[in-house]
Amino acid sequence: MPDTLPFVVFSLPRSRSAWLSRFLTYGDWHCGHDELRHCRSLDDVRSWLSQPCTGTVETAASPFWRLLSRYRPDARVVTVRRSVNEVLPSLRRAGLQFEDGAMRLALGRLDRKLDQIEHRLPGVLSVPFSSLAQEQTCAALFQHCLPYPHDSAWWQAFNDVNIQISLPLLMRYYAAHRTQLEKLAKQARHRMLAGMGRDFELDGVTFQHEPFEQFYRDAQALFAEHLVQTDQSPEDHIHKNLPLLQRLDELGGLQTMTARSNGRMFGYLMTVIGPSLDARDRLAGFHTIFFASPLIRGLGMKLQRAALDALRARGVQEVQMRAGHRGSGPRLGTFYRRLGAEEFGQLYRLELEN
Repeated sequence: MPDTLPFVVFSLPRSRSAWLSRFLTYGDWHCGHDELRHCRSLDDVRSWLSQPCTGTVETAASPFWRLLSRYRPDARVVTVRRSVNEVLPSLRRAGLQFEDGAMRLALGRLDRKLDQIEHRLPGVLSVPFSSLAQEQTCAALFQHCLPYPHDSAWWQAFNDVNIQISLPLLMRYYAAHRTQLEKLAKQARHRMLAGMGRDFELDGVTFQHEPFEQFYRDAQALFAEHLVQTDQSPEDHIHKNLPLLQRLDELGGLQTMTARSNGRMFGYLMTVIGPSLDARDRLAGFHTIFFASPLIRGLGMKLQRAALDALRARGVQEVQMRAGHRGSGPRLGTFYRRLGAEEFGQLYRLELEN
């Protein structure tokens, strides 16, 4: 079976990264350059890494190396090391304007991430920037990334070619897509931290209705995970209508069912309660936010059943459940049918511009 495993070259800017992307595009293989800038979600990252015969040279992706070990632990990895003291004047010569102290700090963080990559990922090839002018170094890099023997004629064809990108143009791109890229960076950081967790057993989990204020205080970590799973920024919960939810809770119109183990929250299901529009003497509930941590197998169904039992005890006779909310997809509809729920029309949303 042919070797089609991906490769990633991590480096600081101005380390012949554009040149390497051309040099490592060979045969059936394509090597990109700073491909992370084109991604808008973690699914985009995962899909890109799933391609055969693909590599990339990245100058800003080193802080997220743990995602590579999660999504493609079989990927081949290279680091190209150049001194920060050399990179700073090279950036300025390329037309970039910046404050030296801030840029030195940023580059220093990236450089330390390259240290982590070399120490914590297996089989990393580390290459000094200065030695990229030598065929022997480029041959070792070529054969580490690609399933081909070194092609000396290919190296000679590229050796004296100066390949650069426009840094001002790249900075304009980053500025134009700043919001999307910052959201992806926050999602990636959260996913890396969450990946350091551990599995839990269902034994010892308790379910209870909690006051909204207490729930919101203790659910911050779960909110972040929930939002990332639904392609939102991990701190977006601060933009929700928190005063309204607090007021509904004070009036008895909100049930917030939580799942905890040893005091730590692992799931929540919020239901708005009020008179039914279909009958004067009927109470109805409407499920809103629902999340069950994947760390505990089977938690979601038990949380749903506990919430329904509590609603039934409060005299609620009907519960509506939304299946197509924020990335839940058709699986949540199947989940509700397992609870005995029936499909009840469809919900549409129209934003009105003022």
